[in-house]
Amino acid sequence: MKKTIKNHKSLFLLLTVAILSCTFENQTLATIAGEKYTVTDFKETYQFLTTEDSLQRVKKIDDFVNQMLFVKEARSRGYDQDPVVLTAYETHKKDIISRGYYEANVVNKIKISDAELRKTYAKMIDQYHIAQIVFDSESLALYVEGELEKGGDFASFLDFSLDTITENGDIGVFSVMSLPPEIMEQFEKMSVGQTTKAIKFGDFYYILKMLDHSKADSPAFNDVRGDLEQNLKREKIREESEKFIDKLVKQARIEYNDQGLTALLKPDSLITEEDLNTWVVKKNDTSYVHVRSVRDAVMYQYKQSFIDPKMLIERVLIPDLIYEKAMAVHFDKNIKIKRQLENTMGLLIYQKFYNDEVLEKVTIDSMEVVEYYNTHPEEFKGKKYEDVYFPIKIQLRDARIGRTRKEYYERLRDKYGVVVNQPVLDKLLKEAK
Repeated sequence: MKKTIKNHKSLFLLLTVAILSCTFENQTLATIAGEKYTVTDFKETYQFLTTEDSLQRVKKIDDFVNQMLFVKEARSRGYDQDPVVLTAYETHKKDIISRGYYEANVVNKIKISDAELRKTYAKMIDQYHIAQIVFDSESLALYVEGELEKGGDFASFLDFSLDTITENGDIGVFSVMSLPPEIMEQFEKMSVGQTTKAIKFGDFYYILKMLDHSKADSPAFNDVRGDLEQNLKREKIREESEKFIDKLVKQARIEYNDQGLTALLKPDSLITEEDLNTWVVKKNDTSYVHVRSVRDAVMYQYKQSFIDPKMLIERVLIPDLIYEKAMAVHFDKNIKIKRQLENTMGLLIYQKFYNDEVLEKVTIDSMEVVEYYNTHPEEFKGKKYEDVYFPIKIQLRDARIGRTRKEYYERLRDKYGVVVNQPVLDKLLKEAK
C-alpha cells in the first residue's frame, strides 16, 4: 500500500512539473497595444544558442518584440491581403501541411527501444578479420572452392587472386554492421580458419577466409548510444516512408506512360504535336498530366542533374499526394499546424513590410560615397576610389538601414505601447543558461 502511494506521489510530482512547464510557456512575455505574446510565441520564432551571453539573448527578445510591432503595423495597412504575401503564403502553407502530416504519420511514430540499441551495439563491436581471393571467372572460383573444401591451403591459391595490393589477401577487420548479408550468412556457420563458398559481387567472385572473430573493446555503449539511435531512427524512417508513400500511390492509382516519359526527353527538332499531347502520368483514371505541361520543367531539371524524368515528376507528385491526403482528413485544423501557419503568415508580412518600408526607401547617392572616401583617408590608404566604391556604398547603406530600422521601431513603440513582463523575461533568460 505504501509503495502504491509512493508511486502515485511520484506520478503526481511529474505531472505537476509538466503542468508548471506548460504554464510558463503560456505566460505573457510582452504586451503590444493590449495583445499578448507568450513565451511560446517567442520560442517559435527565435531560439537561444548555448554560445550566446545574456546581452545577446536580450537582443533576440527585443528583436522579437520589434518584429511583432512591424507585423501589427503591417496588418493595419492591409499587408495580410498583399498579393505577394498571399502567393508566398499558399506555397508555404502547402509545404507546412504536407510536412506536418508526413511527420505525424511517419517520423513521430518511430520509437527506438533500449533492446534495439543494445542489439545494434553488439553488432557494432562484433568484428571479423578477413582475407580474400578475388576471381573474374566463375569456373576458376568454383574450382578453388572445391579444392579448399577438400582441405587445400588458402595461401596456396593466392596466386590466382586479382587482388595484388594486399599482403596475403588480408583486407583487415570489419564489424558485423558493415558486412553484407551474403557474407554474414556464411560467417555465422563458420569457425576461425575456415573459408566461404564463392560469393558474387558485381562482376567478380570472392572467397573469404575468417582469420579471427572477436569483440572490440571500444567504443563504450554510452559513448555511441546517441549516434546509434539516430542511425536506427533514420533507417526506420526510410522503411516506414516507403510504405507510407507506396500506400498513397496505390490509393491514388498512379500510373505512368512509358511513351510519355520517353517523349519528355525528345529534342525540339524531333518532338511532334502527338508527343506533346501524350499523357505522362495519371491519377484515379481521371486526372492526366501531359507532356506539353511539364516538358520544359523536366528538361531543365534533367539537363542540370540527369535524374530520370519519372523521379523528377515524383518530386512534385508525392508532396501533392501527401497534401491531398492531409486536407482530406482536415489536418490543417491541427493546433500545431495552425500555429505554424499563423507564424508563417506573420513572418511573410514582416518581410514584405520591412522590404517596402526600410530596404526600398534607403538609397545612397554617389556623392555620399565620394565624401566618405575623402573624409576617411586613413581607411583607404593606397587604395583607388574605384576599387573601394562598392564596399563603401554597402557600408553606408547598411548603416543607414540600421538607423532607419531603429527609428521606425521607436515610432511604433510610441504608437502601440510595449509592456515587457520582467519576471517572465528574467525566468526565460535564466532558463536558457
